[in-house]
Amino acid sequence: MSADATHALVIEGVSTAYDRANVLEEVSLTAAAGKITCLLGSNGSGKTTLIRSILGLTPPNAGTIRFAGVDLAGLPTHRVIAAGVACIPEGRRVFPKLTVEENLRIGAYQEGSKAAIAARLCDVYATFPRLHERKGQLAGTMSGGEQAMVSIGRGLMRAPKLLLVDEPSLGLAPILVQENFNIIRRINAQGITVLLVEQNVHQTLAIADFGYVLSKGRIVASGTPAELRKTTQVHDAYFG
Repeated sequence: MSADATHALVIEGVSTAYDRANVLEEVSLTAAAGKITCLLGSNGSGKTTLIRSILGLTPPNAGTIRFAGVDLAGLPTHRVIAAGVACIPEGRRVFPKLTVEENLRIGAYQEGSKAAIAARLCDVYATFPRLHERKGQLAGTMSGGEQAMVSIGRGLMRAPKLLLVDEPSLGLAPILVQENFNIIRRINAQGITVLLVEQNVHQTLAIADFGYVLSKGRIVASGTPAELRKTTQVHDAYFG
């Protein structure tokens, strides 16, 4: 899968509110096609709200969100997904009483071709051999690391052009965190554009091509990983 220059996410001036309280204030960023772009920020900075805005779950009240030439702002979530966007949600969120394979197939619910679904399953099982070994196991009985694999695999079953990854390190042991970040790097190597939303600054900057820092609903810094490591905003966002 090759990166297409049109497969960039462009967010301009997005403000999103819950009730009357703005959570995001005029947020602008670009996730370059075929690259890993990270959004760093501490808890409560607005990171997950931005993902919800992209997906149409909490539509912005101002600004534009465009991907691959499509204006996503205001679209219902199923049409955002149809435009080539997939999300790996915070906390994994598998369907615990469904098997591994049933969880994965849910990711391809918009695909009508049985051959395409079978081919995607093969790709996911090649990426995660452990899931193939346990495809008949109930997802709720698996370890946290295995459930993370199911969640990522389910997102890949949509054959996305843009993958939104929300807090992949949350609740995982350090060795599993490293494994997840390696997987994200391998997914990106297939040409899939990645927006990685995280608060694990060291692991994230190790794989990102470019990044932004979100604090109190506003973008306060941007740059390459080397540039961000030197900014006072990164220190303030996490330790201030």
